[in-house]
Amino acid sequence: MSERQNAFTIKTNRLSDEVYNKLAKYAKSRKLGDYISSLILRDLDDSSTEGKAIEDKKTYEILEHIKNELADLKTLAKTTGFLGNDSFEEEESSSKVPQLTEGKIADLENISGSLDDDDLEEYNDF
Repeated sequence: MSERQNAFTIKTNRLSDEVYNKLAKYAKSRKLGDYISSLILRDLDDSSTEGKAIEDKKTYEILEHIKNELADLKTLAKTTGFLGNDSFEEEESSSKVPQLTEGKIADLENISGSLDDDDLEEYNDF
C-alpha cells in the first residue's frame, strides 16, 4: 500500500483572485488541508442528506398509497355487505380494553372460615 502524499498541486485557470487569495491565506497558515477536508466532508454529508430526503419522500408516497388502499378496502367491505354500517373505527374502539368502574373491592361483612392451630404453627416465627 502506498503512503499518502502530504502535498497537492492544483492546476486551473478558473480561480478568481478572491478564491486564490482565500486559498493562499489557508496555505500560509498551514490550514489548507483541513479546510479542503472540511469542504469535502460537508459535500459528502449533503449528498447523504439528499439521499435521505429521497427515501423520506418514497416512504411518504408508500404511506399515502397504503392509506388510499385501506380506504378502498373499507368502501368495498361496506358495499359488499362484508361489514355492517359500522365503520372500522367503531369496531376498533369496541375491541379496546373496557373501562373499569369504581366499586367495592371486597365485602368484609360476610367473612366465613376459620384458622386451626395447625395453620398458625406455620407462622409462629413472627
